[in-house]
Amino acid sequence: MSAEDYQPIGTEIFAVYGFKLRIPNDWRVEFNPKGDRIKGDVAFHTPKKNRIFLSWGPLKEANKRFKTVDEHRDWGVKQMEKLQGVKNVTISESKPINVCGHRALLSRIIVTEDSGFLSLKQRDRVVYSMYLYCPNTARYYVLYAALNNPEEYPDFSKLFETVAQSMVCHPSPDDNRRDC
Repeated sequence: MSAEDYQPIGTEIFAVYGFKLRIPNDWRVEFNPKGDRIKGDVAFHTPKKNRIFLSWGPLKEANKRFKTVDEHRDWGVKQMEKLQGVKNVTISESKPINVCGHRALLSRIIVTEDSGFLSLKQRDRVVYSMYLYCPNTARYYVLYAALNNPEEYPDFSKLFETVAQSMVCHPSPDDNRRDC
C-alpha cells in the first residue's frame, strides 16, 4: 500500500493541559517547543501537507484587547490584511456555535493573494477559524487553518466544524470524569 492509498480508519482524541478535541487519526501533531500550560500552540499536519493550528493563552490577556470573540476574530482578519501579497480579506461566512456551554465563533474567510509574476494573477485562499473564550479555565483558544492543498478533503469546512465542535475546554461541573 502506498502513502497515496492510505485512508484514515477513524478519529482519536488529542488532549493536553486539560483540554481536548477529536482529530482524524492520520494527522501528525507538532508542538511549539516554546509553549506551555499557560500559553502555546500546536500544529496538526495532514497527510497531504495541510496544517491546522490550535493556539491558547490566558483569557485575561485576550480580554485586555478584546471584549468578545467577534472582536478577537476581527483583529485576526486585520492582521491578515497586513500580510505581504494580500490584496483583500473577506469574511464569507460566520456563525456562533456552542462549545462546552460557551459561545464560540466559527468563520470562513477568503484571502485574495497575488500569485503571479508582477502580480498579474490572483488566487483566493480559504481560511477557517474558531475563536473560543473559556472562563472556567481562564483561557482563550483559536483553531485555524489555511489550506495549501484544498483538494485533500472533499468538504474541509464540515471537517473543520466537526473538529471545532469536538473541543472540550473544561470538565463538566457536574462530574469531573465527564466532559461538558
